[in-house]
Amino acid sequence: MDFVELSATHKRDHQPDWPVGSDVGRARSALARAAPLVSASGIHRLRARLAEPAFLLHAGDCAETFRDNTRRSVARRVSLLRAMSDAIEMRSGRSVVTVGRIAGQYAKPRSAPVERRGGLSLPSYFGDAVNGADFSVDRRTPDPRNLVRAHEQSRKTLSYLRRSDVFTSHEALLLDYERPQTRRSADGGRPLDHSAHLLWIGERTRSPTGPHIDFAAEIANPIAVKIGPGATPTALINLHALLNPGNEPGRLAFIFRMGRRRAYDLIYAMLSRIVAEGWADRVLCDPMHGNTVVSPGGVKTRLVAEIEEETTAFFEACNDTGVIPGGIHLELSGDEVSECVTTGMDDLYLAQNYTSACDPRLNPDQAVYLAELVGELLVSHRGFGPRMELALSHR
Repeated sequence: MDFVELSATHKRDHQPDWPVGSDVGRARSALARAAPLVSASGIHRLRARLAEPAFLLHAGDCAETFRDNTRRSVARRVSLLRAMSDAIEMRSGRSVVTVGRIAGQYAKPRSAPVERRGGLSLPSYFGDAVNGADFSVDRRTPDPRNLVRAHEQSRKTLSYLRRSDVFTSHEALLLDYERPQTRRSADGGRPLDHSAHLLWIGERTRSPTGPHIDFAAEIANPIAVKIGPGATPTALINLHALLNPGNEPGRLAFIFRMGRRRAYDLIYAMLSRIVAEGWADRVLCDPMHGNTVVSPGGVKTRLVAEIEEETTAFFEACNDTGVIPGGIHLELSGDEVSECVTTGMDDLYLAQNYTSACDPRLNPDQAVYLAELVGELLVSHRGFGPRMELALSHR
């Protein structure tokens, strides 16, 4: 296959520029013939749970890899998610719905389509569903056969999750992966994407006129949308109109990722509009993606203290607008990684066990600490506000 430079198409909607001669059609056909990864009943069950006043723990790996998809790795992640769920429930008394970034989180949008090292320029690593992390022409060349491998690996993960109460989710980034797995439901209703129970649309691909929102509007799965500091309340109006025109509880969630410095003001403005419009949409805090920094040694990391600061700001904004906090969205590992630091930069610590294929993840101690914090913040919440009353009235 001939390598080609990434095109403007990728820059517009973050789709891979598959090399000339690669058979994308064959991969799509294989996915269309494959058995569903998740059942229609499972998707509907999650949507029903999200229509209830439960708290959503939405967490997992930044980018899953085929190499690390082992029974032991999955068991550690699930064990951590359960420990976090238990911590939130025990401290708050509020029911928790657990959705993992698992069994399909094999694609990542990147800020730069090309990575340069020395005199060599290659496609950036976009996740194992597209290419490999090793910096070589062979590994970095996008290969559509990886789409089928991602499906196979997701099925393998699901076999490990068979007795777990964890729902699955991933970013609906690769439309060549998502569309073939979307089928008309047996009852004649709207199509379901059987690649995961919940799909989210990222900050980079949430344009109301883009293909990702168009796809999300077609399917009946629960949908989440990442909302960054560049968004306005008007953007929420457009997204709600497209994705949840019937104002159905359990259908749509907004995940705010603002960065700690402006989190309260920006989230307060968004929540005020949600209250004014009377929407039943769920709101979550992603306190990680707006707080990525670079250590003196040039390593991407996140400070737990800053993650805590944005989490607290989210709950304060919910308190001051009367909106019930709907969930937390975190990137974590079940292993003792050294990718996020507690308070200050420490390159010696970061060098101990930094294994992420993309962004820095919380280790188990850090993740449980934040879950305990969330439980305490839920206890201090001032009770049911207008949004929750509206949601309950629709039940």
